Amino acid sequence: MIRRTLATMMAAGMIAGAAGAQTPPPPPPPPGAGGGMMRLDADHDGVITRAEMLAEADARFTAMDTNKDGTVTPDEREAARAAMRAQWRGRDRRAGDAPPPPRDGARPPREGAEAMTRAQALDHAGRRFDRLDTNHDGKLDAAELAAARPMRGPRDNGMPPAPPEQ
Repeated sequence: MIRRTLATMMAAGMIAGAAGAQTPPPPPPPPGAGGGMMRLDADHDGVITRAEMLAEADARFTAMDTNKDGTVTPDEREAARAAMRAQWRGRDRRAGDAPPPPRDGARPPREGAEAMTRAQALDHAGRRFDRLDTNHDGKLDAAELAAARPMRGPRDNGMPPAPPEQ
């Protein structure tokens, strides 16, 4: 009887020890994981849907179309970029944030730059969503956004982006 009780206690101790030795699951991504694109997550559920991305593109188009003629000209686009740079420079930066590259004036218009319509802007946003949605589930999560980070090229400091944590 004592042997059986002793064997049961040893087995329970081994099971408890093995359970304690397992590594805990990784914590959920912190708010804001996935970079600046997570600002598109209107319902704060941790994923960006196609509708959220298109709504943000529509709002951005509306903000850039200052003369409300239904098109965004290269001049309107550059004015919006300048306003964003000014806003970025004025905000509190987190530690490690690199400032935007300095500008000595307006960006020269790209070769063949034309006015963009709302339909073209929404089409562009939809194609971008489709390219980023690698598992084709209709949602962009932090892992897909982290995997897409290298597509953007090197950061301002010339260093490649850090690989996503696994």
